[in-house]
Amino acid sequence: MSEESARSGEETSAPVAVSLALAGASREKADAFLDDQRQHLHEQLKQIHLDIFEKWLGVALRLATLCVGVGAAAGVCLMIWDAVHSNGLLIEPFAVPADLAARGLTGQVIASQVQDKLTAMQAATLSFRPARSYANNWGNDIKVEIPETGVSIGEFRRFLRDWLGHDTHITGELWHTDAGLAISARSSGERGATFSGTQSELDGLVQKAAEHVYSQTQHYRYAVYLRGGLGRQGRLDEARAIFQQLTASKSREEQGWAWQGLATLSGPDGNSSDRYAAAMLRKAVAVYPDYTLAHVSLAGAEANMGHAEAAMGESRIATSLLARSTIPDVDPDYVATARGAWLPRGASGVGDFAEAERLARQGLEMPDQAAQHELMRGIIWVALAQRHEGRAAREFLSGLPPVAMGTTVGRRAVGRLRIEAAAENWPGVMALAGATISTVEDASRRYTAGTQFDRRDVLITQVYPWVSLAKAKLGDHAGAEALIAQTPADCYDCVRVRGMIAAEAKAWARADWWFARAVQEGPSPPFAYSDWGIALLMQGQPDAAIEKFKLASKKGPHFADALEGWGEALIAKNQSHLALAKFAEAEKYTPNWGRLRLKWGEALSYAGKPDEAKVRFARASQLDLTPSEKSELAQEKP
Repeated sequence: MSEESARSGEETSAPVAVSLALAGASREKADAFLDDQRQHLHEQLKQIHLDIFEKWLGVALRLATLCVGVGAAAGVCLMIWDAVHSNGLLIEPFAVPADLAARGLTGQVIASQVQDKLTAMQAATLSFRPARSYANNWGNDIKVEIPETGVSIGEFRRFLRDWLGHDTHITGELWHTDAGLAISARSSGERGATFSGTQSELDGLVQKAAEHVYSQTQHYRYAVYLRGGLGRQGRLDEARAIFQQLTASKSREEQGWAWQGLATLSGPDGNSSDRYAAAMLRKAVAVYPDYTLAHVSLAGAEANMGHAEAAMGESRIATSLLARSTIPDVDPDYVATARGAWLPRGASGVGDFAEAERLARQGLEMPDQAAQHELMRGIIWVALAQRHEGRAAREFLSGLPPVAMGTTVGRRAVGRLRIEAAAENWPGVMALAGATISTVEDASRRYTAGTQFDRRDVLITQVYPWVSLAKAKLGDHAGAEALIAQTPADCYDCVRVRGMIAAEAKAWARADWWFARAVQEGPSPPFAYSDWGIALLMQGQPDAAIEKFKLASKKGPHFADALEGWGEALIAKNQSHLALAKFAEAEKYTPNWGRLRLKWGEALSYAGKPDEAKVRFARASQLDLTPSEKSELAQEKP
């Protein structure tokens, strides 16, 4: 009954009361009748309100039931989704003898020890490879499975994962033998392996069991683990066999990673070679063209062999691949570090050392993943040296944290020598030559034999050329020719240094021949064009020199050496006023180059601006200068 109907009833009672009064009933009886009706109507209204509340409550309960049902259904759907996508490693408690369990060595304890060993191996396996790219990847999802009793959500979830998921289950047993103990471990679908020893060797037996699990569930990672590193002795033959087996995988991505793995090991003859590494990496990109790390590694191998053009080509490809919003073949956690370590190479290849330094310093602000910080440091000290800031380069290198072993020792030794070569400190180069060669050879022999990082190619392509040039600059032309003859004919720096050695001996025709050979070997880098321009200036041919400097500037617009040389050639043509613009442009990229300030001052003097020249000379006196440049500065009277 509604409130409207109740009011209607109250209105209809009034005529009844009038009727009673007309029939002779007393006033008191009429009032009593009305009061009784009002009370009746009040009770009806209370009942109506209660009915409405009960109905709302029923609706609310139905909604609550619906929400609980939806939540339960969502929970079930979530568990189903989780089960379908589950790809972890579940280590079930091992079966152990009762006497060992009574002493605390339960099946769960053994399983936990296996888990610890697997986790340690996982942590020691440094790789940029993303977890999702493994055919049987369980990433860091390593759990010890503890059976539950009764029916529970946990049991239901386990049922779903067993039914719908792709988890790898590890089972095993530990038992007594006449000699001590034996342990057996197996992953889903394989027969397992057994390892025996004395009770005191239990930890080693568990390690072997864990390695067996790792080898059966993570083939590529296990091979990387066997390769050694971080103070661990490698088992290279075993690693090589696994990588070789993976090259026959049905997955092109897996094949690419396998060839990459082989590239990090020594060649078939047991001697390391960047040529072998490059051959393996070319196979990697042949089967997997967008494989970023292979292109980066191939650029490095080509650079180590002195193949500047090929290195630049691979760097360009790598730069393009690194520019993608997502890089499927690099672990997302490593992408920022990879860009910080790999992108500066492209800038260095065209003489943009300021940009290379900037990118490398940005990279140093990121976590040091897969030992990439040392590569970034190397880029920085090279960039500083090539920007003619020898003092800053030396300070940076000497301020680095010390290292005791590995290729880092050799790399830093080469860095010290290259800094002095860039500063044209030829006596300093010769003073460092013997120790540098010994350090690199010792580091290769003692710490990295059998891996690609045994880089004797570095000596031939990055040390011998500059030691040869130092000999020539110091007057030992026979010694320079003998040493440079040991370098390969397809090494870009080696060939351009041959031209510089010939120019130092004033063998101009031979110098031109070698420079022509260098630009033929490397038409894209700007360095040989600039070297050729300097040699032509030495011959008194400023117009021909300017043509070479123009080409160098076209190849490397931010390469300051070509701009500075162009300015010197303009001075030689009595066009000092035009040289000023070239020097100002060069300053943008080498703000602390002493020679640049010296020659800029000369141009200002010839242009009739002695006050400005004095400022440039004063600044030059504060910067690095060679002995001959210091003599020039002393003779200047702006």
